[in-house]
Amino acid sequence: MLARIPAGSKFAFLFAASLGIYAVTHLGLQVAVFALAVTAAWLTRTPPARLLRMLAGLLLIVGIVFLTLGLTTSWEAAAVSALRLLSLCLFAYAVSLSTTFGEMLALFERLLAPTRHLGLNPAQMSLALSMTIRFIPQIRTQYLEVREAQFARGLHNSPVAVLVPLLVRTLESAQEIAAALDARCYDAAAPPRRGTAATTPAPRRATPPTD
Repeated sequence: MLARIPAGSKFAFLFAASLGIYAVTHLGLQVAVFALAVTAAWLTRTPPARLLRMLAGLLLIVGIVFLTLGLTTSWEAAAVSALRLLSLCLFAYAVSLSTTFGEMLALFERLLAPTRHLGLNPAQMSLALSMTIRFIPQIRTQYLEVREAQFARGLHNSPVAVLVPLLVRTLESAQEIAAALDARCYDAAAPPRRGTAATTPAPRRATPPTD
């Protein structure tokens, strides 16, 4: 259902929600916002098991924030802060999971079109932004796979044993993406500056043969 909504509307809602969520200080209203965020994530039709794997690290961080604020301030304020983080991340996941790469690319290219007058390339910048947003969940999945594999080998307290394979996998993915872009002849040339136009040489007139 969320996939039918234009990408521009979804990102505009996400921007407004990121501002509005922190303006809500009442616990009851924050619970309602959290329920709306859960509904948005559910409408992406993502399997619950996959969604929980994506949120595993976030839940740990939110739990630490909740306990810290609860012991230092009040439990109501801690609950409001925890629900804020969860709601914002769920909205972000809902937008990312329901928007295709092509839709993100087209949206960012339209938004960055004015930078063409500054000598920049909106297509390149939109591609970089779209790939960054799109591949964050993939890197997260790779991290969980590497961590589980290292735990199975008995390496429970070795950050290097997790980070090195993760870095290798990330670089391999980047190399594959670069090769795919080269194979598709992606135009990496800078756009023409304002006031300049590409000129093509005029064709020469054929001269009749001379005797």
